[in-house]
Amino acid sequence: MEIVPGVHSLPVGSGPFMGFYAPNVYLVVGREGALIDAGYGDEVSAGSRLNYVKGMAELRLAYILLTHAHPDHIGGADRIKQETGAEVVIHRLDAPQAELATVSADRTVEDGDTLSLDGMSLEVIHTPGHSPGHVCFLFKEEGILFSGDHVLGMGTTAMRPPEGDMARYIDSLRKLLSYDIEMILPGHGPPIRTPQRKLEELIQHRLEREQQVLDGLRQGKATIEELVAEIYLELDSRLRDMARGQVLAHLVKLEGEGKVSHRGSKENARYIIP
Repeated sequence: MEIVPGVHSLPVGSGPFMGFYAPNVYLVVGREGALIDAGYGDEVSAGSRLNYVKGMAELRLAYILLTHAHPDHIGGADRIKQETGAEVVIHRLDAPQAELATVSADRTVEDGDTLSLDGMSLEVIHTPGHSPGHVCFLFKEEGILFSGDHVLGMGTTAMRPPEGDMARYIDSLRKLLSYDIEMILPGHGPPIRTPQRKLEELIQHRLEREQQVLDGLRQGKATIEELVAEIYLELDSRLRDMARGQVLAHLVKLEGEGKVSHRGSKENARYIIP
């Protein structure tokens, strides 16, 4: 469907289980077009996006712009590239991971680069945290931010160290506050029409979660499992690994700031406030 004139949301498939949103794929259209992410690579998902693009008369797909190299965002890139000739673009730091998934970048980008599309400008904003080379793309003429997994339409972004970095993630959220953004189109979930408020809420949520981790440590909860049980009440078992990653990401951040230390390694690590 067309979200605003010249920006379409393409069908992409289903989420992994009830309550999770499937990855979003967007198409920015002038006489040329750019896909923002490529979604899953299965026949049904990739085929539906190709049919959508091919159904637009005289459109030349110039770019497949990847926000990061996770499978649900890059899976369809290779097939779409083969059938359209579009150029695959990704940040330099996520290019090696994409290569492992057999997606070869035609161009790597850095923070502040601008991609021109038939008189329109898509600015690359490096937003590390969810992955080292995660980027958002700002459609400058419309004030639309394609946020990938950095900002979700519902819920919070998963952080899994060592790839996920909570300190850099929070810094990247703060960085976006300085941009003129009218709408956020996220990698999962519905559009966000109050972007500044959403960014501030996400920053506050992470700081509150960090405080919960510190409070748990002060109460003698010394392991990741104990902290997860203390912080995430009535947790769906399918989300337990994600919760462990979130708590670990906060602990790594706090340790980097000198507020926490640990003994042992991996599952046996015990954390304390020095």
